[in-house]
Amino acid sequence: MAVAMQPEENPIVFEQDFVITEEMIDRNKHLNNVVCVQWIQDISVNHSDSTGGTDLMEELGCGWMIHTQHVEYKAQAFLGEKIHGITWVPEYSKISTNRHCKFIRESDGKEIFSSVTTWVLVDMKRGRPVAIPEELKDKFRKKP
Repeated sequence: MAVAMQPEENPIVFEQDFVITEEMIDRNKHLNNVVCVQWIQDISVNHSDSTGGTDLMEELGCGWMIHTQHVEYKAQAFLGEKIHGITWVPEYSKISTNRHCKFIRESDGKEIFSSVTTWVLVDMKRGRPVAIPEELKDKFRKKP
């Protein structure tokens, strides 16, 4: 689905901290990539919850569905490290949006991984994509 995205002037940036615990470590003794994908989901939902976007989406009878997700792993992370997550929604098409995330190790400022996820707004009763209303986009825009 190659669609033209329109950039947003003032996206709200949401931040969340994570700590790597023992159950998040894989056989290679570093942060498991499955945990990284879960953190992308968690920070996305928490961002939407914090702006009122989730409540409005549910009132509209809609849900966000992932169309594509690109994750780029840039460095390893280890047990006990604190990771700072940042997410924002910088662009929209008629029915989809790209959400960006970055996860940075607090101790040295090194980027551990980043992602771009294309979400499509879907009417939950029909199971079909719908146009994203301006009032929903407004939930992710800074107020002037």
